[in-house]
Amino acid sequence: MGKILVPIDFSENSIIAARYAREIALENQDELVFLHVYTRHVNKYANFMVHGEHIVDPTIKESEEQLNQLVGVVKEKWPTLVISQLFDEGILAEVISKETARNQYKVVVMGTKGASGLESVLIGSNTYDVIRDSQTPILAIPANATAYKKDTIALLTNFKPGELEVLKQAIPVFGSKFHLLLIHINKQEVDIKILDKKLTEWIDNIITETGIDDVSYTVKNRSHFANSAEKIANGIQTMIRDENIDIILITKSRKTFFQNLFNENIIKEMAMGIVIPNFFGKTNSNSNIPK
Repeated sequence: MGKILVPIDFSENSIIAARYAREIALENQDELVFLHVYTRHVNKYANFMVHGEHIVDPTIKESEEQLNQLVGVVKEKWPTLVISQLFDEGILAEVISKETARNQYKVVVMGTKGASGLESVLIGSNTYDVIRDSQTPILAIPANATAYKKDTIALLTNFKPGELEVLKQAIPVFGSKFHLLLIHINKQEVDIKILDKKLTEWIDNIITETGIDDVSYTVKNRSHFANSAEKIANGIQTMIRDENIDIILITKSRKTFFQNLFNENIIKEMAMGIVIPNFFGKTNSNSNIPK
């Protein structure tokens, strides 16, 4: 039994992420910890007094009541689920960083803005700030991920040791009984026979290190993605759809897979259509995560 931290701001996106986390917790008998972070409206209420008493920002009390109500509803419907709550003031990324340093969590599950999936993960959002700063794995849930599904989990691979670390962190969350699809982009146009041998050896290493034994791979040439941002984005979306990928695992010790491959315009274009959960594992060094 582990602990799963779920930031809640009462938006539809955070509720979807909470439902997703609930399914993981029920499967693994984990504890769910709902976290609400608020910002005090200091300027609005600092000098406001009634009958000699300072007025407290009413939104704080309202948020606390909402969190209590949410926890109550979940406990009533799933009485076997262990659930607790945290209510804190500050900046979301900083509060999560402090909380995960104080207590051990197997993963932080949080929603992304809108239906655009990676848009809010990669481009200047609360979610991205948490991914960048956290030493705990982050599972980013897009708004359309209304069902927990893990039949096929993809790992973006370039034969790096950090990828094994991420797999080992994913197992306590998803288990090991899933089909692991390795995706390698042949940027250097290496001979396919050489790549096949390298990937076969890499699979043997993964089986030995993780116990995941249902593993396959696909190799895509860079030319598969054409040249324009729109065509590259469409190529990536098509690959995910054709392979029936449910979740992508991404190492974050270096620039993300897509940032290495393509420029920012392509990332933005791609982000508008990718709508599957993304698991960002922690590795020994996060020095190359862009600030």
